[in-house]
Amino acid sequence: MKILTDKKLITCIIPKGKAIGVAKLLHEEKGIDTANVSNGRGRGLVDPIGFSGWYEVEILTVVVSQDGADEIFNFIYDKADVGHAHGGIMYQGRLTTSTHFELPKIPEEGRKATK
Repeated sequence: MKILTDKKLITCIIPKGKAIGVAKLLHEEKGIDTANVSNGRGRGLVDPIGFSGWYEVEILTVVVSQDGADEIFNFIYDKADVGHAHGGIMYQGRLTTSTHFELPKIPEEGRKATK
């Protein structure tokens, strides 16, 4: 097990239906394969006339290096469209430790898996 100490955790709580698309863009444009997506319910001011109620959200979390954290934070902010009313909320913080995780490569038919 490889323990890492120079990482930050970016957390993005956004409206339902956006997180998977952002995770795909992180992979395609930034080479990040470690994003996690989960669901939840939030409560707060939902519309401009003051209706307060429950709503569905998605939670996107990404562990990144400290050096690239601000770049990835801004990328997610833009791609998830957080910067408008009801667009969500984001934050980042330093991780004390994290564990490197990597899936093995999927072999072609008839070949053994490699790491």
